[in-house]
Amino acid sequence: MSTDMDMSGMVMMGTTSAECYATNSPWLQTMAYCIQSNCDAHGYPADKQATCFSTHAVAGASTPTFQESLPSAAPTVEVEADAVWLNVTSLVNSDTYYSTYGTEAEFARSEYIHTRYSVILYLITIGLIIGGGLLAQVRVAFPGFQKSLSTTSLWAKLQQCIFLPALFGSRRLEPLPGHIGCLPGRTLSIFITLYVIMNVILCSVSFRSFQPNTFWASAPVELCEYVGNRTGTLSLVNMSMAILFAGRNNLLILLTGWSQTTFLTLHRWSARVATLQAVIHSIVYTLQYFEPGQGGAAVYAAKASQTFYWFGIIATIAMCLATAHAILPLRTGYYETFLITHIALVILTLVTCWYHLVPHFGFVYGYQVWLYICFALWFFDRFVRVVRLLYYNRLGSSMAIVEALPGCDVLQVTVFPRIWSFGPGQHSFLYLPDSSLYLPGLGAKFWENHPFSVAGWKRQGDSSIVASSPASLSDCTGKGEKSKDPNVISVAVDLEQSPLPAARQPPITAHQTQIQDYTSIQFLIRVHSGITATLQRRVLASPSRCVEVAMYTEGPYAGHKATLQSFYNADTILLLVGGIGITTALGFVQEYTNARLQKGETTEKKNGIMKNATRFILAWSAREISLIEHVKSNLLAQQD
Repeated sequence: MSTDMDMSGMVMMGTTSAECYATNSPWLQTMAYCIQSNCDAHGYPADKQATCFSTHAVAGASTPTFQESLPSAAPTVEVEADAVWLNVTSLVNSDTYYSTYGTEAEFARSEYIHTRYSVILYLITIGLIIGGGLLAQVRVAFPGFQKSLSTTSLWAKLQQCIFLPALFGSRRLEPLPGHIGCLPGRTLSIFITLYVIMNVILCSVSFRSFQPNTFWASAPVELCEYVGNRTGTLSLVNMSMAILFAGRNNLLILLTGWSQTTFLTLHRWSARVATLQAVIHSIVYTLQYFEPGQGGAAVYAAKASQTFYWFGIIATIAMCLATAHAILPLRTGYYETFLITHIALVILTLVTCWYHLVPHFGFVYGYQVWLYICFALWFFDRFVRVVRLLYYNRLGSSMAIVEALPGCDVLQVTVFPRIWSFGPGQHSFLYLPDSSLYLPGLGAKFWENHPFSVAGWKRQGDSSIVASSPASLSDCTGKGEKSKDPNVISVAVDLEQSPLPAARQPPITAHQTQIQDYTSIQFLIRVHSGITATLQRRVLASPSRCVEVAMYTEGPYAGHKATLQSFYNADTILLLVGGIGITTALGFVQEYTNARLQKGETTEKKNGIMKNATRFILAWSAREISLIEHVKSNLLAQQD
């Protein structure tokens, strides 16, 4: 039976129904014999043959069964390739079977290869990162291994040639000419290069063509289909990795000790590769319609008018925009605008990818699995952010003291988290839910949060600390003017040989007495545009140059042992710092000094990250003498 028949230009029959197939003996016997003879030749068991018959011959019905439909005698007549009617049990046309079986087999093979290469790409990329992380963890957990490793000539050579130097010359993590981006270090550059090469290879190999093909009229059209599917699938894989690398709560950071800056670099490169693959996916599917005999622009226009195709076009455009506008000048100069736009474009990409794939292809080929991974990673990161906010803050009563340092555009912010695991090298994201800060024209948004390095901390009940308590409200009387001295002032301090003066002790107020028993964290923040400028306006409007605001902290982040493993075996530590970069260094100063002050507590010294350090040198240069004086007297002072 045929789906339609053309006679004198008129359509005489419609689509054959499933009920018609299921009750037509010639069709059922021909189908059953075809399945048995060919599946026996390919080694498929009888139960799979019966399942195939039930699915394709009787639309899943329980009767007639496969065995009931087998003809009593083998047919001898082969149906013609162009036959319209099927009135007797026949042999399937051998040429038709060959082309149909070959087409289906090659398509199934190509889909299997796409899936296998997707998993290979994911496992190798993540596996290399995890391997590097495990090595870092072993070096921290087994100091003897690290000591033995560091004495080998091979390790020294690797450090000299691979792990430590810049990619070219001395430029490392500095903006390139024209601020087009930053050049990663040599190790990361090698990893990125291998990652890109692997993507190129996996997009280029294991393609075959089968002709005559019942799906595609020519080999070029068939290859366009396979290349389009391969690049589209790998684009989804790389998109999922880009989302993983962008997360603050990326578990790979904890495992490897790599900084978030490193993973953001990987995020940008995986997003670029995913975007390029999406563009190739779109191009080859477009070229397919302009191959000879495919109809050209008219057929393409008809296809492009379909909903799923439009969603694919929108997804590709959104990916291109998200990648193109993430250039360094926009990220640094208009960060808030960039971030909101970037997130919106990524959400648009994921949603349109879903509607490009699932309504059209369903769940047959597994394309949607990579979107599930994208959604899960995005949700996990946001969920953990909320958990951190709930865990580390006293919701509804989390206050911070913000002070303007005299003579420089720097704010000192002291927050009082509910609980914290302190350590050097940490940073936290600060939120300001105070609605009075978000006035028209001030440029702040209540949803904004920004990372700041932890300059110092005080544990609850800690009476011997390096970082000072926040200044009292009556003591914040600086004029808040910039230093007019254009020269750079440098300070070099050897903490072992040149003890610093005791901290300035401001008058104790009732308010300060109330907060001294709280765990506190201090930040030094350089004023820029946006929320920091908003805070500065608020502080300078106060007669005391010191205000209380509601503030939540999402942290701590970073400061993992694997990141700091180089400190464990060092006997001398030298920190070179410029400007507000002193903020990061202060945590290490406090860690070292606390260990020295607690001479009687051998456990603290034994377990500290600088347990072998006998000398600590801090070299710092800054343009504002007022900043240097404040840090010296308030954050670098030793207490007996």
